[in-house]
Amino acid sequence: MTAGDILLYIGLLSALSGAILMFIGKPEPGLIAAKIAAFSLTLSFLILIYAFVFLDFSLFYVWQHSSADMSLYYRLGTMIVGQEGTYLAWAFFSILIVLSNIMLRGSDTHQKRFTNGYALLTCAFLIILTIKMTPFKSIYLISGASLPLYGNGLNPALTDILMPPHIATAFLAYAFTIIPASASLSYLTLREEKISDIKNHLRLSWLFLSISMITGGIWANHLLGWNGFWQWDPTQSATMGMWLLLTAVLHAVVRFNNRYEYKVMFPFLCIGTFISSIFITLVARSGIITSVHSFAGTPTWWILILFLAVVIDYTLILVLWFGLPQGEAPSSISSAFGPNNTFYFTILILILMAFISFWGPMLYVILSFMGQETIILPDFYNILSYPLVLVLTYITGICILYGRIQLRILSYVCAVFVLMSLILGIAVPHDGYSVATSASDSLLKNILGSISILSYLPAFFFVVSSIMFKIIKDIKMKNKRISLRFMGINLIHIGFVCVVMGAIISTSFATTYHFNYGVNDVGVYKENGPIGMRFLDFRVEQIGKDWVQIVDVEVTDGKVYNSTIMFWKSSQFGFISRPDMRYGLLSDTKIEFQGSVPHLIQADIIGLDVTKKPFESLVWIGCLMFILGILSTLSSDISRKEKKGK
Repeated sequence: MTAGDILLYIGLLSALSGAILMFIGKPEPGLIAAKIAAFSLTLSFLILIYAFVFLDFSLFYVWQHSSADMSLYYRLGTMIVGQEGTYLAWAFFSILIVLSNIMLRGSDTHQKRFTNGYALLTCAFLIILTIKMTPFKSIYLISGASLPLYGNGLNPALTDILMPPHIATAFLAYAFTIIPASASLSYLTLREEKISDIKNHLRLSWLFLSISMITGGIWANHLLGWNGFWQWDPTQSATMGMWLLLTAVLHAVVRFNNRYEYKVMFPFLCIGTFISSIFITLVARSGIITSVHSFAGTPTWWILILFLAVVIDYTLILVLWFGLPQGEAPSSISSAFGPNNTFYFTILILILMAFISFWGPMLYVILSFMGQETIILPDFYNILSYPLVLVLTYITGICILYGRIQLRILSYVCAVFVLMSLILGIAVPHDGYSVATSASDSLLKNILGSISILSYLPAFFFVVSSIMFKIIKDIKMKNKRISLRFMGINLIHIGFVCVVMGAIISTSFATTYHFNYGVNDVGVYKENGPIGMRFLDFRVEQIGKDWVQIVDVEVTDGKVYNSTIMFWKSSQFGFISRPDMRYGLLSDTKIEFQGSVPHLIQADIIGLDVTKKPFESLVWIGCLMFILGILSTLSSDISRKEKKGK
């Protein structure tokens, strides 16, 4: 047993001891146990960092994912590429967040002690996963193994500057859901009237999960040859479900704290966000999918399922045994546009969309255990989600305008825009504008799938104009903190509609132009539609044991620029396409080369695809606004607490 493994066991025993001490009302020794657990996990994490920095190939995990030809940045990044490293990082992030919560919030009440106890139990579970898939396994345990001179290296598809932040922010997001879930379990256990302030933990989870999804989208768009930033693969779909639940719970917390509403829904949503992080882990590690997000089947799958069952059953027992929490009835609002109605329907729609996002991966998992296979096409998600997204967008605009203009005017304005959406939704110029890309045997799917995506245009302009109107009103505010909060909310909402609008336009109106060249066609210029291309060079280079086909072309697309595209034939990792991605305000351009058969290269055709995606920049602008908006709301809340403390 290595020093790293010993530290993991110390961390496990300390976390369990700390949880028990918190539950029995001894917070001081419980805090000491939590500190020992955090210290042990920190040391084990540093040991793994040291092993990757100095290439200690005596550890199987280091040999498996690292090599001497990798830069220090990628060596550190590969720590969290495999299952073993991700579990350790998850446990490490979680214990630090839990310890900081104990030290900042204290344990002076029953609710705080139970919250800390549940959180430490969760950390213990994550440490158990890490011990089961230890990253400190010695390579000498493999029969006949000797100390390797060279590392196995990293899949070239993963060698990207966005890889480490994409993975790290995902597990930070998972870790920040622990305190809200634990506080909710404490609330259900003790039947308290309120839950301690967990809004910023939810915001931070939302922020880091958003960053993870954005960096993953950019990475996939320009490197992995995924044909876009989103593919609805099972792990992506489950991640979207978690993001939607976080969005719902951040809407619910406003009414929960201020008006005593959602006394059951809010804690359930908090627990659900944490459960979804476990479910994402199960989907990625079940071995049922083949993508960059998947791992081979893992021996921890039954632990994940068991823990999911325990948390779900325990939550239901608390509710069934003690009954549902009771709170003050919300004040009645006669207007259909009132906040209690719009918030309720917003949360309901987000939950329905999350269910749709989870349902596909659940089918993969269930059918896999039944010995069957299935393929969930993107149309499944698009057809069922689009009407909900359209309604959600209109509700967003209504929420923004409510109380700022007369209800009669708001009703008329909303009716006009909705009518335009209905007209455009039915008037489909051709199949290319419909939500579905293929026909279905289901009548319902055919009806929903035939809706024109042009129907989103009025909704988009309704929300954008509403936000512009609100911003003009907000400028007059003198309170800087409230102004910063409102600015954050405005940025979040306009970022949301920009992402949806950009995704719809860029994917629905994308056009691809194909070019064929022979190896000897150097200097040949061809045109296809608005794109011109001159073939400059083709070469094959050897990198280690791998072969890389490289094509140089000159592209004429409004302006003239040179482009280099690679197709990697890895003896270990298979075929990897590295397209050239050009970003622009009006459109993004992707130039791809799918490779040629090496032994027939003289007679083969070099095929190049140029894909134009109009207004994809709206996606990235919307993402930037969204992140800035979350940071603004966080800054506003922090400044409020500092002012209150003074």
